[in-house]
Amino acid sequence: MPIDKSKYPDDWDEIASEYKESVGWKCEKCGASHKDDGTMGSCLTVHHPDHDPGNEHAVLVALCARCHLKEERFHKFDKKHENQLTLEEYDE
Repeated sequence: MPIDKSKYPDDWDEIASEYKESVGWKCEKCGASHKDDGTMGSCLTVHHPDHDPGNEHAVLVALCARCHLKEERFHKFDKKHENQLTLEEYDE
């Protein structure tokens, strides 16, 4: 999934790096350890649980790429689209 950098603060790379440093370069979901130099074979990302990268007061979570993808998948499937019926609406 491509990142739209225009939605993030100009200093996002610095914010993300500082946050990863503050949690010891570990995924806060699975606990996997990561290093900035890429030697762990995975990427540590910083997730916005509120899905608003422009929110300067957002709670951040450091996640490995695998855990981040899982979080995004759950969000995608939990989100109801405008024309989508719930099971309750369908049964009526």
